[in-house]
Amino acid sequence: MSAANPVLTRAEVAALANTKTIRNAYTLLTMILGLSAVTCWYAISSGATPINVWLFLAFMIGMPFAVNATRNSMAGLVLSFVYAAGLGYFLGPIVGIYLSIDPNIPVYALAATSVIFFSLSGYALMSRTNFNFMGGFLFVGSLVILGAIVANIFLQMPVLSLVISGAAVLLISGAILWETSQLIHDPEANYIVIATSLLGSIWVLFMHLMRLFAFFSGED
Repeated sequence: MSAANPVLTRAEVAALANTKTIRNAYTLLTMILGLSAVTCWYAISSGATPINVWLFLAFMIGMPFAVNATRNSMAGLVLSFVYAAGLGYFLGPIVGIYLSIDPNIPVYALAATSVIFFSLSGYALMSRTNFNFMGGFLFVGSLVILGAIVANIFLQMPVLSLVISGAAVLLISGAILWETSQLIHDPEANYIVIATSLLGSIWVLFMHLMRLFAFFSGED
C-alpha cells in the first residue's frame, strides 16, 4: 500500500485480521493458562481430592463445546476462564500425587511440555505451513483415544494406559500444529476457541508426559 493509495487490498485486510487474531489468541492463552496454574496450585495446597472420572470427562468434552457455541459473545470469553479454572483445579490433585511420588516428575513434564508447545507452535507460525489437512485424522484419533480411555476405566490395564499416553502425546503434538495453523489460514478462526483448544492441548500433553516420566523412572 502506498501513500497515494490508502485503500487496503483484500490480502492486506486478511493479513491484518490474522495478525490481530494471533495476538488476541496468545494473549488470552497466557491469561487462562496463568489462571489454570493458580487453581492447580490451590487444589494441591488445599488437599483437594480427585474428581469423579465421569464428571471430569463430561467437563473436558462439554466445556469446549460451550465455548465454541458462545464464541462470538462475552459469554464465550467468560466460559474460557471458567474452563481454565476448572481444568487447573480438577487436575491439581493428580499433579499433587506425582509430586508426592517424585517432585522431579512434574518438573520434567512441564519442561518437556514447554519445549514441545513452543517448538511446534513456533514452527507453524514461522513456516506458515497449512496443517488443515490433519483435521480429520486428529478427530478420528481423538475418538479412538477417548474410547481407549473409557475402556481402560473398566479394564485397568497398565500397559494400555501407557500406550494411551504415548499415543496422546503424538496426537496432541499434531493438534498443536493444526490449532496454530488455524490462526493463520482460517479466515473464520476465533481467538477464544483457539486459545481454549490450545489450553486443553497443553494440559493433556502435560498430564500424559507425567505418566510417561513416572513409568520410565520406575515410579509408576
